[in-house]
Amino acid sequence: MPYLILAAATIFMSCNGIGATLYNRKNSSFKETAKLYNLLILGTVFICWLIKFLTNPMFDFTVIIYSLVFTVGYTTAMLSSICAYREGPMMLSSLIMQLSMISTTVWGFFFWGSEITAPIIVGLLLVVVALVLCLYTGKVGEGEKKRISAKWILYILLFFVGNSVGTITQRTQQLDFDSAYGDFFMTVATAVSFAVCLFVYLKSDKTDTKKILEGSWYVPILCGAFNFLQNLFVIKLAALLSANIVYPVLMIGSLAVTSIFSIVIFKERMNWWQWLGVILGAIAIALLC
Repeated sequence: MPYLILAAATIFMSCNGIGATLYNRKNSSFKETAKLYNLLILGTVFICWLIKFLTNPMFDFTVIIYSLVFTVGYTTAMLSSICAYREGPMMLSSLIMQLSMISTTVWGFFFWGSEITAPIIVGLLLVVVALVLCLYTGKVGEGEKKRISAKWILYILLFFVGNSVGTITQRTQQLDFDSAYGDFFMTVATAVSFAVCLFVYLKSDKTDTKKILEGSWYVPILCGAFNFLQNLFVIKLAALLSANIVYPVLMIGSLAVTSIFSIVIFKERMNWWQWLGVILGAIAIALLC
């Protein structure tokens, strides 16, 4: 049973990139698609966490401080991720988003007393090499469109920073409160994030909202539900399997599923050195976990 839960969590984790890419392609001719997507996905995530919290309403108002810090990073990551999948290759976007988890490893060296080992040093070096290989596009022929744009790099950077802030804050809250009040923490954070996305959406051009909803309303809602289930399953796995098994399988497995969809369904193509970068990135993830 634990391995079935892990397999399900891995599939749910990969659904974010697949869903975002599908949504972008279905609505490429419409305006303000990202703002509506973020509103629907965060609304779904918030409702799920609220229901989970109400089943066992334990809270400590001190946690709100952690939630607000987490919200800054989480909202930044969510707002930028859909744009990154729109502007660049799904596979590379997914890889670099997975690599954003290395921030917790580096942070742990300084603040959580984590041990610096040889595999971690090698893993960090491989991350640098993988990023260089993936971001280098080579010469672009006349009339060809660059696969990696300045906008994509900006959105990926925003996601990297935002996800780092969110992940570090989430773990810090759990350490400081002996793994308690996680539901309250996430409910407050996702409520604020949803409120921000609602404000942004209401200020946007809503001309194409009806058309977007008619063709793909279910995509962000499903992605939001999968995001909740993924996090819920990971919490359950903490008591069932070693973290040395859970996190490498989650990140490498979701990257593999995303890669398959990228090639088979979305027909994305990359240079050989970018493929090498993806492989080295996967190895780096395994070493860092």
